Amino acid sequence: MSRFLVTALTLIALPFGAAFAQFGPPGHDYRAVTVVEGLQNPWSMAWLPNGDMLVTERGGDIRTVRNGRLLRQPMANVPAVKASGQGGLFDIVLHPDYESNGWVYISFAKPDAANNEATTTVIRARIEDNALVDIEEIWEADAWSNSAGHYGGRIVFDDEGYMFVSSGERMAPSVPPLDQHPAQQASNHFGVIVRLHDDGSVPDDNPFVGRQGIAPEIWSYGHRNPQGMAFDSRTGMLWASEHAPQGGDELNLILPGRNYGWPVIGYGANYGSGTEIHPTRDCGRHGAAEGVLGALDCAVGPRDLLRRRLPELER
Repeated sequence: MSRFLVTALTLIALPFGAAFAQFGPPGHDYRAVTVVEGLQNPWSMAWLPNGDMLVTERGGDIRTVRNGRLLRQPMANVPAVKASGQGGLFDIVLHPDYESNGWVYISFAKPDAANNEATTTVIRARIEDNALVDIEEIWEADAWSNSAGHYGGRIVFDDEGYMFVSSGERMAPSVPPLDQHPAQQASNHFGVIVRLHDDGSVPDDNPFVGRQGIAPEIWSYGHRNPQGMAFDSRTGMLWASEHAPQGGDELNLILPGRNYGWPVIGYGANYGSGTEIHPTRDCGRHGAAEGVLGALDCAVGPRDLLRRRLPELER
């Protein structure tokens, strides 16, 4: 049976002017190759059928790379973003049926009218003449905060056309009682992964539909800052990587209706001091999920996931 590795990606810095750098364990010829230069804080990429590469810049621009060259003019009509701290323009994803409907999905930190608070928001739009048109806001996280971090913001579609979006806990302080933390309440969108139709409406078979006091969009909750997601078409499994405090970054199998424990359960410690945050690391307590594949004992900051076939794991 073929097996696949879901890999957490981290940012790789190359020496200035380097064309590529080789890295990885013995027997694996990984190379980091410079594809295009001149971008400012690139966050996400998507490829159009014509070969153009769309790149979001956290500061608020969508750039187009065509035939290996960065077009000078950013895309027009991109919504205003709160580009502060970790906030800004996030993911860009094509609809699975893009060639028929032309929809592009974009997540970003949406500011309030006074530009004091922000929340993770998703729009969909079409592209005409290097501009977004037919713009529709389809989901706004109930997670408004003046914090500058932990937005989540990753978008993934599964094979049935459902859309999953991550929303971080917005750096809500982890202070006792931990079970009263916003990420443990499920009445909001602090620290959640939501499942939506492609128009932003809520599927009838979501795990909390009809449950009083629980947001029906929620697929899973109790997350800190899930910022990488990948759907495995072969198994039907959804995976997520999650930023955690020092020494506690996670790779999770995302199951419907599960509580992933933050901040009651976790594997990290307070930065600097190393003091414990969590009363337990037992994922079987407090109704938390048992889908945690593992935690990293160094703070690597996993930003995204990819799925790669490893022939040596075939049995």
